[in-house]
Amino acid sequence: MRKMVAVALILVFLFTSAHPRVAAVESSFGSVHAWFRLHSNSWENATGHPQLQRGEAFEIKIEITPKTDLQVFFLKIHEFGTPVFEVVEGPTRIEQILECRQHLLSHHTCSYMWKMRVRPDTTWVNGYAPLEVFAQFNKNDSSSDSVNFDVVVAYVVDELWEGYTMKNSSKVDIEANSHRNGLPGFEITGILIAIFVWCSLKRMKNKTF
Repeated sequence: MRKMVAVALILVFLFTSAHPRVAAVESSFGSVHAWFRLHSNSWENATGHPQLQRGEAFEIKIEITPKTDLQVFFLKIHEFGTPVFEVVEGPTRIEQILECRQHLLSHHTCSYMWKMRVRPDTTWVNGYAPLEVFAQFNKNDSSSDSVNFDVVVAYVVDELWEGYTMKNSSKVDIEANSHRNGLPGFEITGILIAIFVWCSLKRMKNKTF
């Protein structure tokens, strides 16, 4: 029994050593704090190590605090290899850079939050998937510093989350597609009107001749 307890404690120690929790990361020009939570539970310091199913939702929160007045800072959430995560709601999509040039005074904190989930159709399963935060602080055109760390390293289970619905999936897909490739309604209407006018003029021209 004692041997089993000792082995368990060693395994826990090795796991936490290999996957440290990072409350904040500091750079010369600022600091980055990050948290995550599942299903409206309490916020936990990054780096988080949850076990997630396909389609399962979670949230991340990131705070940027300059140590000096800045010209601009850049923030991005990033993943490696096979796509695992997707943004349900937030200021940016994965790999999209957030650029901030407002309220960049020393010790003024900017806070951002993303509602995210594991892609229901991801092919990366039964393994660990990191979600990284990258931040760059630009004091001026020639002086900058950057940091990066994992906000989540999730173990993805090859099971569909019971809280996942196709309704939520279509909403995300529609919003993403319309943001990237869609045309606003008034533009489509304008195109149809233009085609109708062009056809009418062509018919009038043919009748004249």
